[in-house]
Amino acid sequence: MGDVYFPGAQQALVPGGTMVGDGGSRGIWHITWDKNASASSPADLVPFENLVSYFSGSGAGSAPHLLWDPFTGRVAQFIRGDQSAKAVMNLSGGVQTNRKGNFCGQVETLFFPYCRVGGKVYATVADTPCIGLDRVVAWLRGWGVPDVWPMGPTNWGSQRNASVWDTRSGHYGHSQVPENDHTDPGPMPNLFATTAPGNDPRRKDEEVI
Repeated sequence: MGDVYFPGAQQALVPGGTMVGDGGSRGIWHITWDKNASASSPADLVPFENLVSYFSGSGAGSAPHLLWDPFTGRVAQFIRGDQSAKAVMNLSGGVQTNRKGNFCGQVETLFFPYCRVGGKVYATVADTPCIGLDRVVAWLRGWGVPDVWPMGPTNWGSQRNASVWDTRSGHYGHSQVPENDHTDPGPMPNLFATTAPGNDPRRKDEEVI
C-alpha cells in the first residue's frame, strides 16, 4: 500500500469512492484543458488555485486524486490514495473505470494545448518543464502502478480496448479508458525516466495484472 496522502501536496480533500478490489493498479493521466487555444492564438495558463477551487467545490463530482502543475511542480490532492476518484465516465453495465482494480490513481495536469507561461507557448505536456513529475510517478509506483503503457504511449487520438483495460495494470490516458470520449492528455514525456523503476525484471510490454 502506498502513501494515502501525497507528500507535500496542498490538501483540498473531497469524499472518494471504494475500489472494486479485483486486482491490479492503474494510473490515468488527464489535462485540465480549460481553454481552446491554438498556435496562432495562444492563451495564458489558468491559475493553479482556480482549479483547486473548482475540484474542491463545484467540480468535486469529477475530482481526480491529484492536480499537478508541470511548470512549478505544485501538487494538490483531492482524493485519498485508498479511495477511488471520479474524473472519468463509468456507464452502467460496462467495465469499471474509476473504481477498477485495487488502485486507480488519476492525475489532472494543469495544461491545455498552446498555453502560454512566462511568454513561452507549449503545445503538449511533453514540451513543458515537467517539474515534479518524478514525485507524481513515484507516488503511483508506491501504489503498484508498473512502468508500462498497456495501450502504448498517448497521442491526440483515441485508442480504447476494454479487455486490455480490464486485465492489465499500468498507465493510461483518458483517451484510452473505455466508455469515455476525451482525447487527452496528448503526447506525454517519458514517465519512466524520471526515477529508477526498481528491481522488477519484467519487460515494459509484459502483461502485469
